[in-house]
Amino acid sequence: MLVLRRLFALALVSVACAARLDARQATNTNAAINKIIDQVDITMHQAGPAILMLEADHKLSTSTLATQMTSIDNAFTRMRTGLAATPVSSGSNTTSPTNDEISITLSDAMQLVATSLSGIMSTGAVPGFPTMVATLDPILSGALAQYNTTLPGGLALVHIMMLDASQFLRAEGFTKTLTTLGF
Repeated sequence: MLVLRRLFALALVSVACAARLDARQATNTNAAINKIIDQVDITMHQAGPAILMLEADHKLSTSTLATQMTSIDNAFTRMRTGLAATPVSSGSNTTSPTNDEISITLSDAMQLVATSLSGIMSTGAVPGFPTMVATLDPILSGALAQYNTTLPGGLALVHIMMLDASQFLRAEGFTKTLTTLGF
């Protein structure tokens, strides 16, 4: 019995020592995170309506969509690398920008991705769209995963705010992104 107690105590000590210390030693880096997320949101407020205009004007094709998809790819790649270079945030629910404010901005950008790309596959106007989705999906997933690492728990509100828009991601084949968002 005494041997089991010692073994159990040793196991507890080893787990405590091996646990990541980021969250316990973090400072509030929300301002830096917010700047990165704002840039993604700005890009999506340009690319999203541009894609919708291409659809409305019947000018949607692989070549016209590729420009906007490259812009989206680059924005979310910059998001991932920028967040990876940002220390883990202790976050804040009282000091602006709060965790929720940042998550709402990211949700807005993700909703623009989902709604602006919805229905493209069914139009048949962009034969290369599945390849574009296959390229963008892991980029989005990686950026979202890094966001949740840099702002622990940050995807919880994004998940809730994407409940309706997730159907568009599902219809277009964004399986990795949906998994990262918890769907």
